[in-house]
Amino acid sequence: TIGLQPCSWGPTVLLLVYPPPPAKGGISVTNEDLHCLNNGEFLNDVIIDFYLKYLFLEKLKKEDAVRSHVFSSFFYKRLNQRERRNAVDTSNLPIQKRKHNRVKTWTRHVDLFQKDFIFVPINESAHWYLAIICFPGLEKAHVEPNPLYQPQTQAHSTAVSSSPAADGGSDELDDVRSAADVNSQPQYTDGLHRIIECYGTDDSHPSDDQSSCQDECSEDDSLVDDCGSFDKAEWTSKPTICKQPCILIMDSLRGPTRSTVVKTLREYLEVEWEVKKGSQRSFGKDMMKGSSPRVPQQNNFSDCGVYVLQYVESFFESPLPSFHLPMNLLDWFPQQRMKTKRDEIKELILKLQTQQQLNLESSGQTDGCHSPCEDTLESADLIPPISS
Repeated sequence: TIGLQPCSWGPTVLLLVYPPPPAKGGISVTNEDLHCLNNGEFLNDVIIDFYLKYLFLEKLKKEDAVRSHVFSSFFYKRLNQRERRNAVDTSNLPIQKRKHNRVKTWTRHVDLFQKDFIFVPINESAHWYLAIICFPGLEKAHVEPNPLYQPQTQAHSTAVSSSPAADGGSDELDDVRSAADVNSQPQYTDGLHRIIECYGTDDSHPSDDQSSCQDECSEDDSLVDDCGSFDKAEWTSKPTICKQPCILIMDSLRGPTRSTVVKTLREYLEVEWEVKKGSQRSFGKDMMKGSSPRVPQQNNFSDCGVYVLQYVESFFESPLPSFHLPMNLLDWFPQQRMKTKRDEIKELILKLQTQQQLNLESSGQTDGCHSPCEDTLESADLIPPISS
């Protein structure tokens, strides 16, 4: 698992492989993985990857799946990993290209620039959060009529147009947040606050470019923050909607700006474009903004992974109609839903296990659940490509 201790002890029992053979790239789920869904446990990479693959294959319409891509939880870790000692010497290459080389085979069957949304689950310092790369193929913001537009009264329109979010907000995040922003933050326990401060001040990870990262990131300063409101009522009050290249960081422990992550993903896209398109294109902050939407927050020590899964599920269920920045998604889903999320996923795994066992018995097979190919973790991507 990624940065987490084993979830249980004793014999490891394979429960299921999803999707089952003969499908390729199946994820093996064991009793130890199931134990991670108990209250108070940290979700491991297997549960993250399993549920993301389930959402993609079972919950998305084909027309939405075609324009989406979900990376494995190992993608960002591998992208940012130190080179092995016995690896081919690539020291003469720029750091961006050395990083890209580590994951260059992950997209051999997919063109990321034909996708609207790319989901990147990230684990750093035993904390899960989510990056969503939006509209990487667009060169600039695209504005079009809002199909949900509902003209408002003059008084209401004036109030909406004067709100901080109505004009898209600032392109840069001030290091010092406003008093209103601070007051709107969830009230954490002392222990949880210490965790936020701990991982918020430790932005390092095992990468081979730590020495230059801080200086390079300083010019980006920080991400577009959201100090205003941007709810569904405002979406219907706007005559136009916006699609623009951006990277959204969704974090259930709102702390650091994650500008390093945004920078790393921008550089990855630049090299990926060069490799796939044979030309150079900038994905700098002027072309692809970074933004940290206000999202529902966890109120305990252990639910960060559960929130990442819910962010993706809500994105699939309730797609954002517009990508004006900044955005406020605090009401995206009810907090009550998070109280039952672990049990829902656990029941899903047990249900799929029963179905697979019945299928094996009916077909006369005794050993249909085998481990996925080893190259699953190193190869293309978590989600098999879907042809349009």
